[in-house]
Amino acid sequence: MENQIKYVQLSADNKEECAVFENLMSDYVKELDEHGHKPMPEGFLQKWVDSIIEIQGQPDRHLELCFALGEPVGFLYGKVDREGHRGFIKPGWGYIMEFYVKPGHRRKGYGRAMFRRLERLFADDGAAMMYLTADPVTGRPFWEAMGFLATGERSPENKMEIYEKSVPFDLSGREKLMPLTEETATEIGGWRYESPYEAYSFRGAADGWLMDRSGWGTEQFCLCDGDRVIGQVACQLDGGEMWVGWSMNPKLCGRGSGADFVRKCVSEIRRVTGFEGCIKLRVAAWNRRAIRAYQKAGFAYVETILDEIVYTDRMEDFWVMELRGRGIRRCGSHGVGDIKI
Repeated sequence: MENQIKYVQLSADNKEECAVFENLMSDYVKELDEHGHKPMPEGFLQKWVDSIIEIQGQPDRHLELCFALGEPVGFLYGKVDREGHRGFIKPGWGYIMEFYVKPGHRRKGYGRAMFRRLERLFADDGAAMMYLTADPVTGRPFWEAMGFLATGERSPENKMEIYEKSVPFDLSGREKLMPLTEETATEIGGWRYESPYEAYSFRGAADGWLMDRSGWGTEQFCLCDGDRVIGQVACQLDGGEMWVGWSMNPKLCGRGSGADFVRKCVSEIRRVTGFEGCIKLRVAAWNRRAIRAYQKAGFAYVETILDEIVYTDRMEDFWVMELRGRGIRRCGSHGVGDIKI
């Protein structure tokens, strides 16, 4: 279905596109009025449409017309809230402002495909969460089917209930392992993780492990997609094994891409180092989210050890897990490498 839809970012300079948008907005507002919304004053619709068109052009504001077989099927309109935006805002969140599918194209997969499109745009803009207010007649059932949950709160602007959902993150395939630099190490040093993962937050002091330049490009790297830092990666040879550790950008954690992140880190480590043998890691036994990601990526449990939590004096149980290299039936049992991730 997604391949059948053509998305066109509305431009104020294209009068034909603006006319299509006006017609869709007219149908959209009529439907809202039929569902019991306060009727729009005469002349207000044109002012609203003109103000929407006029504000387009910002890179994280998306107003796209959606066409199938050359015919308009609807439009999507969303933005990432920023400090300074007017009205009720959630800074850094994606906000689905308006969303419309023509009645004759509903229940055919167009709405779902259009939403997935907007979801990806929010992910590209760096939003981890998104929200909207839903029309109770046609909007609420659709958005609940898309995974949105009611918060119990109402917007102070339209008095409608607010719904929220996390923004999934998918790797683009363009990610590359790069040596740490002053800029990327400083950025990573500022990463902070929410409870219960706060122990993984870096303490990026100037003389700390992360800022030790001697390991940049040999044992310490960052996984980047262009200028965007996806994660921090470390690797260390111990005999015939390689011990690894990594930290995913906290803005991307908990969004369903952990296993893909691990697979990408492994493939990039092998590409950069040429190492084809056994890869091992350690993970806190309570960190079931990370363990599930490792298992999906092919790592297997080896043993439980007692070790120190990074940046603390606490000792806890850790799982040792391994990913066997090509032609290796079982990895060895060397001691855990001192990789502080």
